[in-house]
Amino acid sequence: MDSNMTFRMDADIKRQMSAICKELGMTTSTAFNLFANAFVRAKGMPFPVSTQIAPVTYTISSEQMTEDAGKILEEFASDYARMAE
Repeated sequence: MDSNMTFRMDADIKRQMSAICKELGMTTSTAFNLFANAFVRAKGMPFPVSTQIAPVTYTISSEQMTEDAGKILEEFASDYARMAE
């Protein structure tokens, strides 16, 4: 079952996020769903949250990023197809 969420965010951040999502070929709703799924998989924030800037200690190849993004988008495509029924 699908559910709606409503929350406030800075208008400029929303505008920037919408523009980036558009460049990536997705909606802001899809971006928030990506975050929510990553949050659930990580059982918390899917990235470090700190007052210090942590050095990046790993690299991910563009091929790996493309493969990971493809898998995530496939999951959402099936969700959207189900919702369209």
